[in-house]
Amino acid sequence: MKAFYKTLLICVVSMLCVDVASFGFELSATVPVNQTSETAAKAKINATNLARRQILYNVLSPYAQKEELNGLIHNSSSEDLMNLVASSSVSNEQISSDSYSANITMNIDNEAAKKWLDSNGIQNWVPLSNSYEKFTAFIVVPNGISDWAELKRITRSDNMEIETQVITGNQIVVKMPLNYRSKFTAALRGAGWRSTDNGGILQVWK
Repeated sequence: MKAFYKTLLICVVSMLCVDVASFGFELSATVPVNQTSETAAKAKINATNLARRQILYNVLSPYAQKEELNGLIHNSSSEDLMNLVASSSVSNEQISSDSYSANITMNIDNEAAKKWLDSNGIQNWVPLSNSYEKFTAFIVVPNGISDWAELKRITRSDNMEIETQVITGNQIVVKMPLNYRSKFTAALRGAGWRSTDNGGILQVWK
C-alpha cells in the first residue's frame, strides 16, 4: 500500500496541496437530552426538537447577535428549523415507556443557516463552505469492480457522486466535498471498510 501512495504522489501532488490548504467551516455540536412524555415516541420527538433549537443557538451565536438569534429560534417552527440541519446522529440512547435520553449531534447547513438569518433581517457573519473545497481519498479495492460498485452505492445513497481522479489497477484516487467527509467515513465503517487520516488525505481499504 505504501508503494501505491508513493507512485501516485507525483500525479496528484498539486491537487493535494490545494486540499490540505483548504479549510471547511463545519457548524456542528452535540447536546445531551432527557425528556418524558405520554409515550417514548413523543418524548423522542420533544427531545429532538429541543436538541435542534439548542444546537442551532450554540453554533450560530458566535456569528450573530445573540438576543436576536435566540428570539428567532424561539419563534420559528420545528419544520423551519429542520431545514437548517444537514445531518444528525445519536449516541447513548436510552428509551423507556415514557422517556427518552441521548446525546444528539447535528451538523448545520451553513448556506441554509445564513440565508435563514439574512431573510429574517439578522446581521450575521456565518462562514460559508466554498463548493470547491474537497478532500482527497486514496482507495484500494481488492475485489476490483465489485468493491468500487459498493463504494459508489454508498455515496449515491446520499446523493453524493465520487469524482474519480486516477485509477491504477485496484488503486483509485478520488475527491469529494469536504463537508461530506465525516458522513462518508461513518458509512464506510458501517459497510465493513477501514480508513485512516494521513495529513488530511483519507486512506481507504478493506
